[in-house]
Amino acid sequence: MVPNEAHQYTGIVELLLHFGWTWVGLLAAESGERFIQTLKPLLSQKGICLAFAETNLKKTHLAEYYIMYFHWIQIYQAIMGSKAKVVVVYGGTRSMLVLQTMIALGEMENVTKTSDGKVWILTAQLDFTAPPLQMSLDMQIFQGSLSFAVHSNVVQGFKAFLQAQNRFEANGNGFVKQFWAQVFLCLFPNSSTEEQASGACTGEEKLENLPSSVFEMTMSGHSYSLYTAVYAIAHALHAMFLPGAKYRRMVEGEMQEFWPWQLHPFLRSVSFNNSAGETVSFSMNREVEAGFDITNMVTFPNNSFKRVKVGRVGLEAAAGQEFTLEDNRMVWHRSFHQVPPLSVCNPNCPPGSRKEKKEGEPFCCYGCAPCPQGKISSEKGKRHRIYNDSRSAI
Repeated sequence: MVPNEAHQYTGIVELLLHFGWTWVGLLAAESGERFIQTLKPLLSQKGICLAFAETNLKKTHLAEYYIMYFHWIQIYQAIMGSKAKVVVVYGGTRSMLVLQTMIALGEMENVTKTSDGKVWILTAQLDFTAPPLQMSLDMQIFQGSLSFAVHSNVVQGFKAFLQAQNRFEANGNGFVKQFWAQVFLCLFPNSSTEEQASGACTGEEKLENLPSSVFEMTMSGHSYSLYTAVYAIAHALHAMFLPGAKYRRMVEGEMQEFWPWQLHPFLRSVSFNNSAGETVSFSMNREVEAGFDITNMVTFPNNSFKRVKVGRVGLEAAAGQEFTLEDNRMVWHRSFHQVPPLSVCNPNCPPGSRKEKKEGEPFCCYGCAPCPQGKISSEKGKRHRIYNDSRSAI
């Protein structure tokens, strides 16, 4: 129900090429080695080099905290001390909490920075909402970040559904009750928890008043996939038990048990419009034809943020049009004096000079040497035809 991760790799490369970012860093959770090893050759093929690649962004236990503290500071120094203004981050649902903690610790150290702002490119597996600790962590550093997200749309009635959750119902959802106590720092009657609380839960608390870094009132891409999956299964079951269907079996008016694989042919042919007005169908590769959204993050002083859709990696688009981006809708980090920012190892060599490879350095890093006497380049920063002083090609 989610797009193949290969499409996300393609989207990341296209995004970097779109802005001409050829000097970037990679930061991944402990399980992200495969991500880095897959992405590295794709970047190299397109002329993009890695300033650094760190793979230990992981949640740690208190006993390991002091060991990890120094490692996190080293990672923070690598990020903030690099000329690369773009950092691609890959991880799980808790990795953003670790990243924010690492940045908060790094801010307390006297670390030399090349720039206060970075463009964070976040993969679809990451999630900002990790209450309650995340409520106290600063979101401003992520202003202007670009996130890949499993495609979603506005589902009518979802916000009203959230608002109607009954926290005091005797037989209600236990998860909602536990979540409520955590995010509002309150206690329910007869609660046995020893967590700190500011008072008793009253039921008057409003989810929409929480910062979006703690809880978003819109449906996430992963939730939208689950929502769509339920309807896909329902449509497939309906087709499976229609009169005349091969697998139709009834026992005293009830459906007989069947093997899951027997549903596959019906899922493969599913095509319907969901309540968000989108057509749901599966490709020849048996994946839903949804793709990834690209969102731009706008942060606010109260730790809330807004995700603005600015692009798409669409699987159903025509060849060559899978990647789209609306530059005019984007915001950038407040510290950038030039937007979009440059993220290159070296700027182009000035007129009258040529690129000269540096021994032991990536191909994106080079020096500038004077052109041979009597020869100039016809175009700045590119290897084109060489002319002599009479402007005739040689």
